[in-house]
Amino acid sequence: MAKRKKPVIGISADSNQGREHDLVDYKGDTVLWLKKSYTDAVEKSGATPVILPIVKAKGTIDAYLSLIDGIILSGGHFDIDPKLFGEKPLPQCGPLKPDRTLMEIALFKKARKMGMPILGICGGMQAINVGLGGTLFQHIPAQVPNALKHEQKPKPTKPSHNVILAKGSILKRIAGKDTLKVNSTHHQSVKDLGRGLTACARAKDGVIEALEPVDDKDSFIVGVQWHPEQLFDSDPFSRKLFKRFVASCGKYLDSDK
Repeated sequence: MAKRKKPVIGISADSNQGREHDLVDYKGDTVLWLKKSYTDAVEKSGATPVILPIVKAKGTIDAYLSLIDGIILSGGHFDIDPKLFGEKPLPQCGPLKPDRTLMEIALFKKARKMGMPILGICGGMQAINVGLGGTLFQHIPAQVPNALKHEQKPKPTKPSHNVILAKGSILKRIAGKDTLKVNSTHHQSVKDLGRGLTACARAKDGVIEALEPVDDKDSFIVGVQWHPEQLFDSDPFSRKLFKRFVASCGKYLDSDK
């Protein structure tokens, strides 16, 4: 079989587990879905997107990884189970999707060992952190003093607040500047960073908005708390971020992995 010319990027699917689906009634069946903005951003950046259904079998996860050159851990309408970072749920804790979270953490850990590029978006960034032993603020308004509004009222295609990029971080190198204006649709955020991770962007209230490994500079592992796929058409940085990620996936495709 001829070697493919474009990298294939797997994007984790969302589901209606833990909440009623707000589009259509499937009479109790679990629905897997993904916003098209993810696949559009990947395709416009020069890669082939595929959706990764939620599974439990380790063999299936291994099969996914054999077919792709990069992973996007997507966001969604859910919270990560506080039990995974040793806490009891607060009253404000939202719907949980344990099957999805456990699959994403397993995907992340195996992909990282393989040197595969990984981009975590919103809940995907939180999964990276929890997967490496980190913790989360379960509800920013209740746990972060003087917090900004991180659940914006405008549509997520519009930015709502600034983030400050860390000196020397991959995001600052991509942006070529100190600050970005991003959208914001989350009520949880990273509290204690996981093993080997560093914050590479923060909001003015101190909330961690992006993370990357302290080392591992040769492989692309980035988590962002905002949704660059929603800003892709209007924001040059979002396009640069996806282009850099896809370029890293292309290098992985061409490697002897």
